[in-house]
Amino acid sequence: MDEFVEGHAQDDEEDFDLETEDFTTSLDLGETQVSVDLLAFHRTNKGALAALRRTSTTPCLLARKELMKGEEIHNHSRFFPCHLGDLMLVLLQERCKDENHPWTLVREFHKDDSTMERPPSYSRVDLGSRGVYEVAVDAELHLQMGTHGAVLYMTHDNDGDRRFHFGVPKSQRLEADRFFEELEEDVFSTLLKGLVMTSTYRVLDRSTYHDERLTLSKDIEDAIDREVIQYVPLMKELEDIGVPSSRGVLLVGEPGTGKTMIVKHIVRSLTELSIIVVTPDELGRGSIRRIFQHARRMSPCMVVLEDLDNVGAISRDIAQHPILGELLVAMDGTDGNSGVIAVATTNNLNLLDGAIRARPGRFDRVIAVEAPSSDVRRSMLTRQMNTFGGQPENLDMRWLVRETEGLTGAYLNEVVKSAFIRSRQRGSTSIEVLDLEAAVSDVVGSRKMATEGRRTSTSHSAPPSQLFA
Repeated sequence: MDEFVEGHAQDDEEDFDLETEDFTTSLDLGETQVSVDLLAFHRTNKGALAALRRTSTTPCLLARKELMKGEEIHNHSRFFPCHLGDLMLVLLQERCKDENHPWTLVREFHKDDSTMERPPSYSRVDLGSRGVYEVAVDAELHLQMGTHGAVLYMTHDNDGDRRFHFGVPKSQRLEADRFFEELEEDVFSTLLKGLVMTSTYRVLDRSTYHDERLTLSKDIEDAIDREVIQYVPLMKELEDIGVPSSRGVLLVGEPGTGKTMIVKHIVRSLTELSIIVVTPDELGRGSIRRIFQHARRMSPCMVVLEDLDNVGAISRDIAQHPILGELLVAMDGTDGNSGVIAVATTNNLNLLDGAIRARPGRFDRVIAVEAPSSDVRRSMLTRQMNTFGGQPENLDMRWLVRETEGLTGAYLNEVVKSAFIRSRQRGSTSIEVLDLEAAVSDVVGSRKMATEGRRTSTSHSAPPSQLFA
């Protein structure tokens, strides 16, 4: 029992750099100044507290001894990222409430209160459509797990990551070692199954993944429907006949063509599918392997990789990036990805290595998301005009559609928004032709400058490998 308590006390000094920090301070006692080594004081005080705990019979110690039935305690400790740790606590809490489950919560209290009277702090966990939960953190939980008791002691570091210490009678030490693995596995296979989450374990509200501005050409709409949305129901049948059901779809198009809105459309359409949404800033060394491992646990599951070309330049021609090899192995490695669909977006296909962009088994289909056709532009512009209170029926939309040829959806939205601003600035309550003419001129000019700047940058910039040669 003493080892379990003292093990927690060892955590305190890990927050300090004992080699570089100065822990000496001076106390002004009138005519005398006293120098105090706070680190030495801290260690002495901690030793006294440990001795007190060994000799005292606090309510907490008595309760632990009762749970252990007099046996020596076996402690197993693990770190978990903040959101994942909270999800594990949600699952633990729900199991303890389930009358058919052998686990029962005996008591919970603040980890620093040996009297067991102070309540713990609570963390709010939002699981979207499944509700909001509150779980105890910075707490000590006493559990009855079938035939034996258990103690779960929780702390967190400065980043909010959770540290769990799980203690059981020494005769049950194998169960302590399995506790975290089984709980983590069940978080993905049950608690998160069918939900949308980020790679940092934050659950997203699927209902927000909808954009009424989305207007697609029939070719793109048919391709998305065929290669992704209608493919999901076939995954089980493929697995039943022994064929891997993994699939990769790559959406390619310049910025503003609507790739992100297409992803939102897919997420909203696949209401029962588990989905992990990954942005470039969430990817680092080791993260891709972890993400696909979680996806296999949640299968059938879709992994969304946004702006793949921004992830450290995934190309042998531009940089030898460690994420390239990790992505290749994750998508087509020895572990297999049956039950996992990868949907990625990129602004520039040429920045991706050929092993990614032209290899069935990784990305099986490449779908070009191009600037909208005249019919799609008319639909987009009409909808935007109605949004901003314009009157498209009173305007020559044929002229506007013709003048905006080559503009992406984002630029079309900007044309109407800019025309709206101009109309209000000149004191009018409606968008007129002169507002649209000026807006088209401004937006087309801005696009030309941006495009030429991008081409100049591309043609005159040497690869990083040459810059440092």
